[in-house]
Amino acid sequence: MKRTLAGIFAVAALAASGVAGTAGAASAAPVEAQAFKCNLVWNDNYTAGVKCTGGGTFMAVARCKNGKLAQGTAAAAGTTSYAYCKSYYSSLKKPVQAWGVRL
Repeated sequence: MKRTLAGIFAVAALAASGVAGTAGAASAAPVEAQAFKCNLVWNDNYTAGVKCTGGGTFMAVARCKNGKLAQGTAAAAGTTSYAYCKSYYSSLKKPVQAWGVRL
C-alpha cells in the first residue's frame, strides 16, 4: 500500500510540474519492465480508459478540468483501467491527459 501511495504522489508531482514521461525502470530491471507502455484507448467527457502492455499491474490516471487527478482501479497488463473525473464532480481536461502508473 505504501508503494502504491508513493507512486501516486510521484505521478501527481510530475503532472503538477508539467513533466510528461513514460513509466521507466532501473537499468537492472528485466527487459519486460523496460517495455512498459500505456495508451489512451477510450474517453468521453468524464472518463479515460488507459491500456498498458509490458507486464505487471497498473492503474489509469487522468487530469480533470478542476485540476484533480482521477485514478482508476488496478488492472493487469493488456486490459483497460478507467479513471473517472465524474467522481470529482468534474469532466476530463481537454486535450485529454491520461497515463498509466505501474503498481
